[in-house]
Amino acid sequence: MLAWVKAGTLVFWGLALTAWLLNWSGLLAWLPAAALLIAAIHALEVAYFWLRLKQHSPEPEKDALHILVFGVFHMQRFMRT
Repeated sequence: MLAWVKAGTLVFWGLALTAWLLNWSGLLAWLPAAALLIAAIHALEVAYFWLRLKQHSPEPEKDALHILVFGVFHMQRFMRT
């Protein structure tokens, strides 16, 4: 299940980047703005991970990057411990 969610997240980032590069119009023009908002939220999640949960990770830099891309979907594994 989690792999599908992460794949969907990658599709979202790809669509947002494409919408920004090609200046899509209409409702899809909001994708880059939504991506910026989500990136800001993910940055806060990385800060939380770094301050509270990094000691549970064997590779905190790699996990921080994954949290920046996938957000709470990647961070769930540290919150269970």
